[in-house]
Amino acid sequence: MDTSAVSKVINLMAETGLFFAQADGKYDDREKSYIENFLNNLSAYGDVSEVKETVEGALAKKFTLDGIVADTKDLISGFNDTEKAAIVATLGGFIANLIKADGVEAKAETENFEAWKRALGVA
Repeated sequence: MDTSAVSKVINLMAETGLFFAQADGKYDDREKSYIENFLNNLSAYGDVSEVKETVEGALAKKFTLDGIVADTKDLISGFNDTEKAAIVATLGGFIANLIKADGVEAKAETENFEAWKRALGVA
């Protein structure tokens, strides 16, 4: 995977994380920390400084499930089937762990996660 593709994946993960972190109407500090720590770990693979700015301004921008799904489909369309599956599995694991990060699995979070999985054919 080239560097620009990795950056696109990292950006999509940040946006997806922000959507799910705010799905229950609260952006908990533990969710924010989870996203920031995840991005810090990814910094070895690409520049995450711009993505960190997105995370910092999270409350100013609202992401939608339709937008996240469309962005995910758009991103993975440029990869082969093995890479697509790996990206979707990584995103799914990220979302599942993020939902648990604040110790509360809100109905809105789990319903959106199930809808995300259905839309990407992994449900």
